[in-house]
Amino acid sequence: MLTRRDGLVLGAVAAAASASAARAAEPSSPQPLPQRVITPALFEAWIAMRGGEDGPGYWYSDGLVRSMIGGTVDSRMIGVETWITPKALRTPTSAVSISRKVYFFMERDKDVIVTDKATGKPRRPSIFAYQVRTFTLVDGTIDYKVESHDTVSTRFGGPGTVYTIHITGQQMHVNYAIFRTTVGKDGTSVSSGENYDYFDHGPAIKELHQRYQGTWASGNTAGNMANLMHWRYASFDAVPNEWLKAHVRKNGPMWMAPPKDMAEIEALRKTSPVKSDLIPA
Repeated sequence: MLTRRDGLVLGAVAAAASASAARAAEPSSPQPLPQRVITPALFEAWIAMRGGEDGPGYWYSDGLVRSMIGGTVDSRMIGVETWITPKALRTPTSAVSISRKVYFFMERDKDVIVTDKATGKPRRPSIFAYQVRTFTLVDGTIDYKVESHDTVSTRFGGPGTVYTIHITGQQMHVNYAIFRTTVGKDGTSVSSGENYDYFDHGPAIKELHQRYQGTWASGNTAGNMANLMHWRYASFDAVPNEWLKAHVRKNGPMWMAPPKDMAEIEALRKTSPVKSDLIPA
């Protein structure tokens, strides 16, 4: 993200380089290395970046799905994740965050859901009735577990995830990756990997969507690659895609907010499938 401050810095750097062209360059200062030992302060900063401690956080996403062969664009992908970290589920070294999210597969240049070639119907979104994420700081590492309900069944993941945190000036960068293998109804096994990067550009930036951002990239052995850019907002109404907001309001209002509490999670655990008009009949 290039801010006015960044532009001024770049201008100053260019001027300095021009003025010192006749001089031998001095050795540059080494950049700080990513921190693999996570301190309580870094843990707290990560939870604060993800949001939802003082009220729900809303992450809007937009990106593309491509073929691994030749990079042909299969679809555009847009969505929203609603997120909360209840204070009752927080300690200095642990946090439980509960969320709900839905991502739609759209035509590349317009807000129209793509047609599933196998069914001839609008493609089913990537949709979760809830996710429960547990973060625990243990001996300088973040132990991560996630429970996900995709409206049909529940799955568990997260163990073995390695977090690194990189701080440069006021900017903090958090990275982690997840790898898993799923088996389809036809018995076909598909392995996939997901890489997550989240950025806090610093408290001097007041607009949430400019301060808190992220990227996600995923590839699988079925031959697809997807990537998304994320921006955090303070409310569902602030999400910058009118089609998405109207569609969710009309067909899946539950996805306008995260689960209220663990009691709602428990009720959803017992519900399968979770019905929604966001999913093509």
